[in-house]
Amino acid sequence: MTVTFSTHFIEFMGFSEAIGEGAITACFVSVTVYEARGIVVPEGFSEALSAQIAGANCRVAIAQSVNQGCQALTDGDDFVEAEPEWRKQVKSDGPFVLIGVGPTEFVECSAGSLRRNADGGLSTFNCFPQMHEALRSLEERVIPSLLSAMTCALNEPDLYVALRRLGRASSGKCPDGTQVQDFRIAIEGGEAHGSRFLDSPTLLARLDDIARMTPALNTKAAKFFALGVGESDHLKRFLYFFLALEIETNAVFARIDHQSQTVQLMSGRASPSAATLDLLSRQVKSLKALLDKFVWCVACAWTDLSESDVTLFKELKLARDEIAHGRTSEPPAGFSRSAEVLARKILWR
Repeated sequence: MTVTFSTHFIEFMGFSEAIGEGAITACFVSVTVYEARGIVVPEGFSEALSAQIAGANCRVAIAQSVNQGCQALTDGDDFVEAEPEWRKQVKSDGPFVLIGVGPTEFVECSAGSLRRNADGGLSTFNCFPQMHEALRSLEERVIPSLLSAMTCALNEPDLYVALRRLGRASSGKCPDGTQVQDFRIAIEGGEAHGSRFLDSPTLLARLDDIARMTPALNTKAAKFFALGVGESDHLKRFLYFFLALEIETNAVFARIDHQSQTVQLMSGRASPSAATLDLLSRQVKSLKALLDKFVWCVACAWTDLSESDVTLFKELKLARDEIAHGRTSEPPAGFSRSAEVLARKILWR
């Protein structure tokens, strides 16, 4: 749907100066903020790391203050003007995880309206539509993997950490350093939750894990995992997390050297003939059922998983099949959480 604002409304917002195409050139970054539910960080803590994911530059920060975290990502820019009021609006006291994406290439503005701010910066109205598309494209490539990695890194067997999206902002700079602002904040409701304190060394170690592990994540599986993290509906969460499980299982199964693994699994027994080994490896390689592939991955690649994990996967798959065949419209209670935990185990290796 296209919304058109009147000239009077635009002027009321302070955008009184008309500019022509190409009058301003700028590159842009976006910052997306999440509340890290389940942890408490030291007062004043704010640390960031840089990474390159899928060919895109990005940064991740963990901070007690959203503005301090944003400053670490963007060379000193605040996320909001008045953080205490913003915290009340989003019903969150942190801590916050911030993902910065960009900068984009320098782009020229389209025709539009301009407001010159008291601090020397510029605010534009509908002048950089191509920038929005460029940033969204970068975010689609980067954020699912980073969000999945962050969720996996912060969670522990006895600690459940959920990342709740609070808002997103974009800002840019001209070649001469003049700031161009274009903020869009999305607010979501809150829920009660408990938290555990994580000290600075632990948080720094988690950031290092994220930088090291994110590039190795299966991007397709991470995309569905991130969709599950951001979803509140239990049915959708369950299906997204199970899709991540299914995609990762198929990918790992395809990478296994089946003949070599067959030899290793049969070591210590009566030496089978080459023909027997060839038969067994061909039989394994031709497996089609998802459960059979999962079991073989556990035997060959995920050796730290237990028999209870195999049983859980079988139950999750049965629930998914019941939904797919229309015999039920909801997973059993707790299954979305169980699917998330098992998906974390196999993605974060």
